[in-house]
Amino acid sequence: MMLYRRDSERPKPIGYNREKAAKLMSQYELDALIVSSPENVFYASGLPVRHHAVNPILYALRNQYPSVAIIYADGDASLIVWDIYDRNLTWITDTKGCLTLKDALRNIKRFIKKRKITEGSIGIERTLPYYITDFLHQTFPQVTIKPADDLLLDMQLVKSEEEIWRITESTRIAEVAISKMIEATKPDITDLELIQTGKKAMLDEGAEGWDHFTFSIGQSDPEAPGTGIKVQPNDLVRYDIGAFYQGYVSDVNRYYYVGGDPPAKLVDTINTIIKVQNALEKAIKPGADPKEMLSFAEKTWRDLGRTDSFIIIAHSLGLRCEEYHFWDPMHGGLTRKFEAGNVLDLEAWTLLQGYGTVGNEDSYVVTKTGCKRISSLEMKLFKK
Repeated sequence: MMLYRRDSERPKPIGYNREKAAKLMSQYELDALIVSSPENVFYASGLPVRHHAVNPILYALRNQYPSVAIIYADGDASLIVWDIYDRNLTWITDTKGCLTLKDALRNIKRFIKKRKITEGSIGIERTLPYYITDFLHQTFPQVTIKPADDLLLDMQLVKSEEEIWRITESTRIAEVAISKMIEATKPDITDLELIQTGKKAMLDEGAEGWDHFTFSIGQSDPEAPGTGIKVQPNDLVRYDIGAFYQGYVSDVNRYYYVGGDPPAKLVDTINTIIKVQNALEKAIKPGADPKEMLSFAEKTWRDLGRTDSFIIIAHSLGLRCEEYHFWDPMHGGLTRKFEAGNVLDLEAWTLLQGYGTVGNEDSYVVTKTGCKRISSLEMKLFKK
């Protein structure tokens, strides 16, 4: 399936399903749902509005020419986009152009009146710009405006076959990049050089770009790489990266020890974390309770003889790197059971004296009968 049109052919929906949307709109008692974030507009329309698009002009100019998708109770949708943009790049045929913010608001008003939604209920994503929310309140005082982020999660957490394929390919690309970076890692090479190696590998493998480059050498800050620090013998190097492939993101992490055999405590720690991941892969299945899976992971860690601190995360992958955290109450987790079609990133970490945070991270898809790893990079601590 193509992300963009070929000749005069319109793209087809990637993950969006009209029947599923209509069912959820009824469940949440909504007459319309309005979104403007690049991720959700892309999901609803296929329009290339993301920052990594071949030409991210719609992203760059969104402060002047916003893209807005409106989903209706029957699952049909309308779209507002920059007036001079090619509207054959979306599967939505009911479109209006805009050249100003006021144009966008006038078109929202036209669409809502056309659908006779002057009363009832309209859902919005929490990131909807205030000027749109305020306009809705002022223009349609009889309409109830309420957040609909849970509906969007219900719509997006179970992936289509096409979405799973794109995430799998994105994962492959990220793993190729990590492999290239490991091959290039040697004393005196800088973090900037290694990051450039990884980014080039992603582009060479067909990615539009990258989602993140969390990268550290020794005790450097993995969240703020690119300082010019050089690799030294006996450094532990962390590669935690995600690619963008046709709109979908990946997230993979590996470690590499520079110079000879790594200390036994380091090897044992990462091997134990991998055993926890492998145990979870066997345990997770449709209907599994996230609380039980979290307890199972923590018990497995202890049963393997570890008494130190342990952090285990299961976040979904898709349009974003971290769409939803299945067992993190700070991010709304511990409430949704696993379903077939969920794509997960299982990452586990602990603190190891002299090395800071160490761990491992792989991606999985929940199938009808269980859970399957879609990562292919060997699960181990890499060394020369």
